[in-house]
Amino acid sequence: MRKRNKKAIIITALVMLTGILLVLAGFFGGWFVGLFKKDFDCWNISKEDLGKSYKTDIKVDYDDLDIKNSALQNFGDQERVAMILLDLSALSEKDRNLYYSKIGQHITIEGRLRALGDAEYNEVAESMYRQYDYIYYNKVEDGSWAGRTLEQFHERLITELLPVLPYCFKVTSVRAFNWMPFIPAGAILFLLSLIVEICFVFKLKKRIVLPIVYGLMIIVPSVMLFNHIRTMLTVKKAGDGLYIMKNLECTDTDGMLGSDSQTIEELLDWIFSNHLYGIRPRFELEKSGCAAFAAVTPEGKHLFGRNFDYPETDTLLVYSHPEGCYESIGVADLGVFGVSRNYPISPDSPLGRLLMVITPYVIVDGMNEKGVGAGILELNIEGVHQDNGKPDLLIYCAVRAILDKCASVDEALELLGSYDMHSPDGVTYHLFITDRTGRYVVVEWLDNEMVVTEHACCTNSVIAPGEFYNKGLPDGRLPTMEECLGDSRKATEEQAMELLGKVKNKTITEWSCVYNLEDFTVSICLDADYTKVYTFSAKDLK
Repeated sequence: MRKRNKKAIIITALVMLTGILLVLAGFFGGWFVGLFKKDFDCWNISKEDLGKSYKTDIKVDYDDLDIKNSALQNFGDQERVAMILLDLSALSEKDRNLYYSKIGQHITIEGRLRALGDAEYNEVAESMYRQYDYIYYNKVEDGSWAGRTLEQFHERLITELLPVLPYCFKVTSVRAFNWMPFIPAGAILFLLSLIVEICFVFKLKKRIVLPIVYGLMIIVPSVMLFNHIRTMLTVKKAGDGLYIMKNLECTDTDGMLGSDSQTIEELLDWIFSNHLYGIRPRFELEKSGCAAFAAVTPEGKHLFGRNFDYPETDTLLVYSHPEGCYESIGVADLGVFGVSRNYPISPDSPLGRLLMVITPYVIVDGMNEKGVGAGILELNIEGVHQDNGKPDLLIYCAVRAILDKCASVDEALELLGSYDMHSPDGVTYHLFITDRTGRYVVVEWLDNEMVVTEHACCTNSVIAPGEFYNKGLPDGRLPTMEECLGDSRKATEEQAMELLGKVKNKTITEWSCVYNLEDFTVSICLDADYTKVYTFSAKDLK
């Protein structure tokens, strides 16, 4: 081998190594740099510090409060934790989103430190209570906190578990280094140098090989991701935190039903193997609270109302029409895949758009062209794992299956009864199903038996009469809906949305939907802002 080729091979190998290092920097650069930075010292604040301006590094770790433009920043470590309110109202939307998206990474903030007034402190405390009360109810339900009062839990929460210090940091600027571009840059540099290295080692003619390989690098991914790209191109931002998409890739409902998934992991394995070539993004379910009801307008049109209560994320409205299935409109939470303004992956980034492509399998409410509406609502009771010799189905897939396959409530019940149902570990759900004939049911799996109850509304507690009745997370929302709907269940679409506003969850309502089952339209409000209503028909989403 000539000396010149040896030198070229060494140089190319070093370039390949540089590409690898760039990719690693993209994934771990923020974490590595953070090892050499110190958080703001919140434990030694004195009166003299109040009113002063500070520029400090912090590791972004926050609780998302239901207080507008505010976050409760976590300082300290696992041994000693403290929470301080960050007032983000002075920041632009871009800078607020930058703060939210850098969770787990260090950023630099500037601002002024002040004391919290009593009213402000109480507002923060009340928000914390609403966010963490489910822990108390869970512990009381399982008997481990017998005799302990809710007030005792509240006191311990803000003084011991997550102590809230009586200070506020009004943030005026946020700066953070963006490591993400290092990943594609490093990958491209590595692939290009690898091809050149192969040419040197095997003495191939670069003038012939390089154009062919580079062409294949463009053609092969384009073919493999053809429907992914088509679907990504349909994504549009319809409002602040609201996106719409036409599903052209995740259309294999029969494959999903035939996957025999009993756990979230098995479902994700099937989705990622069939639609992302085995690449596994993050997937995370958090505790949620919801409400659903059926109503009828004075003109006789049937409505399906639904609140989805979940920590702050972005929302995707999905139009889907797989071959051999019914047209449908469904709503998915983007946060489960780590996509949101408040999460590491921006919904406006190419990666964010790619992950949107796989959300049609995990929609949580929707309606189809036949006038069937369905929603999944969390229950805090023992999970279900049936074993009757039938095919297995994860309950999280039920809404997708019903919308694609069922033209009535009765058909939905027949479909559900043909499977052994399973719930994810640590959480279970019930289903609210209604159709444009006026039929409505709540479907629950109690003691591993499917139980159907005709009831016009439900929240997060068991509806079926008997020993399980009202178990879960009972509260005042269900009686409120029952009283407002009455026996007639009469309501205009505007009144239906107002009712969703009355029963929004204690923590946060991510979206409220009113589906018109006759007109095949949906009206949606985000973040409990009922002054801004977005309305879509199937034609708008095609």
